[in-house]
Amino acid sequence: MKVPKPSTTGPGQDELNEFQAASLVGMSPKLLRWLTSYAPKQDSSRKLKARKGDDQIYFERAELEGFNDWLKLPWPKKDGGRPPVPEGIRREIQDEAGGECAICHAHANSCEAAHIVPVAKTQNNHPENLIWLCANHHTKFDKHTYGPKAENAEFVASFKHSLTYYRRALWQLQAKATGQLFTMLKACESLNLQLAAATTPDEVTTVTKLAKEALAQVPNMAPTSKEDPHFGAFEAMSAEFKALADSSTGPQDIGATLHLAASVKAEFAQRAGYVNCPLCAGSGHYNGEDCPACDGEAELTERDADAVDLTRYELIECPLCDGKRTFRGCDCPACGGDGDLERRYAEQIDTREWEEVDCPACSGSGKLRGQDCPACGGDGKLERQQSDRIDLREYELVDCPVCKGEGRFRGEQCPACGGEREMDRRYADGIDLRDYERVECPVCEGARDWHGRPCPACDGEGELDQRDVDRIDMRDFQMVDCPACEGRTSDYCATCGDERMIPRFIAERLE
Repeated sequence: MKVPKPSTTGPGQDELNEFQAASLVGMSPKLLRWLTSYAPKQDSSRKLKARKGDDQIYFERAELEGFNDWLKLPWPKKDGGRPPVPEGIRREIQDEAGGECAICHAHANSCEAAHIVPVAKTQNNHPENLIWLCANHHTKFDKHTYGPKAENAEFVASFKHSLTYYRRALWQLQAKATGQLFTMLKACESLNLQLAAATTPDEVTTVTKLAKEALAQVPNMAPTSKEDPHFGAFEAMSAEFKALADSSTGPQDIGATLHLAASVKAEFAQRAGYVNCPLCAGSGHYNGEDCPACDGEAELTERDADAVDLTRYELIECPLCDGKRTFRGCDCPACGGDGDLERRYAEQIDTREWEEVDCPACSGSGKLRGQDCPACGGDGKLERQQSDRIDLREYELVDCPVCKGEGRFRGEQCPACGGEREMDRRYADGIDLRDYERVECPVCEGARDWHGRPCPACDGEGELDQRDVDRIDMRDFQMVDCPACEGRTSDYCATCGDERMIPRFIAERLE
């Protein structure tokens, strides 16, 4: 549901408060606040711009829509992997599902972020394409084998839509924005279709739970002021809405109540002047995704429909690769190798981010203290977006925190700095001095001897550095049958010295 521009009596002609902003882009006020403080994409410092008020934050509509489009562009990734899901977005989808799997409402401790459309295709972590699923459902769904039938994947995608409608309506209510009743009825209509298509008990339970919550909210969404453009349509249908309220509060046949809600929604949309979205022609889909003009709702008010700028969705050449699909020998990072993209996305691309500039760590020489520069790999050049994220303090030489700059530690060459006395700050900051504390050997328990011989873990010293203890697997020192005599022979066995048992780590080497 598109949010109308706020009146001039608000904080600004083109500003939206955090609830209006949330209902516009489908991201919670909590996530929007997080995006003003943290850059979600690696190798990019871009954050969402906002103005802080007394008790809320406010967003320029153009900035908010532009940032939302930018989130849908391909995200940087390293070594051919998937772009990591940032913590703020991970919490968003976890909260959306109530902390449990969105499908089975269980296994809270094993849930993870699932991409509805495979990340290999979208190349982004926009929250509209993520849902919180338990590990089993996530693994199966990503492999397109979730459930016994192909339509189960459609259920996951459709349920995400219903969740979004429901949350948007709540944010619109808090924002006191027109349209919350229509959006909640839209959620009920979507859930009506899902309940009919549900094929498993988990799916039926999931739809029923959200449907009861949505139906309970419908009375709260009713327009109360004659100034609301939907007031007339609501008043004209007072009998229908009363019947829906009675059906929702009485002994419930959830299927019948959702069917009634869908009928009420259809008539309300007609009376309130909703029309088919001009971009998706009322289908709710555009280029295989939720229609960006109507947010997948298929319908808009006439005012919002007239305001849709179709030129924003025209395909144009990628401004970075000029339509060639490749950039410096690889798939273009801006268009994902497609060569073209919608104008609204192209407008969010700053080609200067990919300009090569001198590496700030080595000043473009490719060398730092006689070695290949660790920041640029010895190339001397970096893309501007990478250069901007380099903190030169990380490459300053500081005293080794283990040997305190002496190069020696317990009479021997310092194991942390290799006797060099100094190291880059980035390495020094990563050292935990507790790793170098001496602790009792867990194998011989400080006795130095183990089965009549010097302890092989601590070389008979009875203690070790904590970092060495952390690497010990106690199972390696369990006594097992000798593989040579199998612990049974009466003849002398040279392998075990006729003791019949040897440590597991020796037995595994012999095998």
